[in-house]
Order: sequence, then C-alpha cells, then structure tokens
Amino acid sequence: MDFLHDSFAIEIAGYAEWQERSRTNNFFELVYVLEGTGLQSVNSIKLPFRENDIHLLPAAKCYKYIIEEASRFLFVRFTSSYFIPLSNDQVDYSSWFSRLNFILANHNHHPGELIKDAGDKEQVKRLLDAVLYEYERKEICSSFIIRTTLVSILGILSRNAQKSILKGRMISDSKFADLLNFISFHIINKEMITVEYLSERFGISETYFSEYFKRNAGERFQDYVLKSRLRIAESRVIYTTTPIKEIAWELGFTDSSHLNRMMKRHYGKGMLQIRKGV
Repeated sequence: MDFLHDSFAIEIAGYAEWQERSRTNNFFELVYVLEGTGLQSVNSIKLPFRENDIHLLPAAKCYKYIIEEASRFLFVRFTSSYFIPLSNDQVDYSSWFSRLNFILANHNHHPGELIKDAGDKEQVKRLLDAVLYEYERKEICSSFIIRTTLVSILGILSRNAQKSILKGRMISDSKFADLLNFISFHIINKEMITVEYLSERFGISETYFSEYFKRNAGERFQDYVLKSRLRIAESRVIYTTTPIKEIAWELGFTDSSHLNRMMKRHYGKGMLQIRKGV
C-alpha cells in the first residue's frame, strides 16, 4: 500500500499478470483503470475493461482482473474511520456514512463500468485525476484534499444510484422525489428520519405526512424506512466482513437479535444464514 491514512488507503499497482491483493477495507474499493485492457471477473462473471473505466469492488467477494495488455490501476479503499469527523473538520463526514451504505445496498455487484451517466463519469474521472495528482505530490494538506475530493465522488455515486432506483417510476410530485432522495441519503441518521423532522423540512403537515407518504409510495413510511435499512443490512452482511452486531448498531437496531428478528420477518432468513449463503 503506497498511501495510508486513518480513513482511506490509496494504491497504484501495475500488472502484466494479475496477483492476489491484501484487502482489509470495511466497505468497498473504487478502482480507476489508468491504462491497459482485459477482463474484470467478479464471482465468475466476466466483462471487458479498458483505460478510464471506473469499478466498484465490495470487500467480501471474489474478484480478479484477467490482464490482456499490461495494466495500471488506482485503488481507493474506504474504511469506517473515513466517516468519523476530526476535531478540526469543517465538513461533517459522518453524514456521508448513510450515502456509502446506500451505494453499497443499491449496487448490482456485477463487473463492469460503475457509472452509466456519461457526464457524471467524466466528472468522477476528473476528481480521481485530482486524487491521483495529490497522491503523487504527497505534500502538506494532500490527505485533506484527497479526503474532501472523495466526498464529491461519493455524492456523484449516490446520485447515480438514486437515478437507477427511480428509473421507470412515475413520480409526478417533485417534492416527494426530493423527500425520497433525502431519506435515502440520510437513512441511518435517526434524528433526521422522523415524521416531525421531515414534515418541517419539506413543508408537509405533520398530521398529513403519513397519508401523503403512503399515497405516493404505496406503503407506510415506517415500513419504507425499515425495508431500506434491512436492504443495507443484507448488503453489508453479504459484501463486507463487518461483524453483525456492528451492522445492527450502525443501522439503528437495538442489537443484533433485533436486526435478526426483523430480517427473518421480512426476508425469511437470519443474518448468519444470509452471510453464509444458506
């Protein structure tokens, strides 16, 4: 590993033939193909890769790159401490923890290009070039600049994930679309995902909120929030190595037993069964 920070790790690696890498990230790794061609394989599914591709690699899944032409990669690995704000931080990085969970829960975990929107891909490419520039300089404030740049990258990835979710859905009420976006991006912040808070923020009568939400979503607000958190829990237990009790705590469940009961009720399987693929 070439560049280590408490909250992220960056590596540039070149391969004429792929070699296994040591990966200890809690969530996922972004991969930027700097040069080369070949096949990206995730769980035995293979798709071609080429220069300027951007991929997402979850922590706990089998992957490799089949190199056809000598290749170089920029790997950006996120750790849980990325989202713990430092005492002198101007940005509340902890609020981005929800977005990372949202990205992980709504990615298809197949190989191939991560970002479908051409404009967004070009923007992320520019931001990754900025990360690469600071990585190579390794000067004063380089780690801070990289950290803040990663916030922008996560924002664009979140936007793409939400576009994919809403694709094909007819939402005529723009306020409701904004409400769904807000819930998705702050799903594990219990203080911000309450009827009282959301009613005030979006100018909806508190007494009317539940009816308004069910009319537009087709399900109760409480059920929508619970299912969203369970979908994140399912992704975290499959695609990361995070302990189940830690997943439960981070997603606002009382304990791992509470999360397990809810998962069995809605999915018919407990967390250990899901992790083991039973």
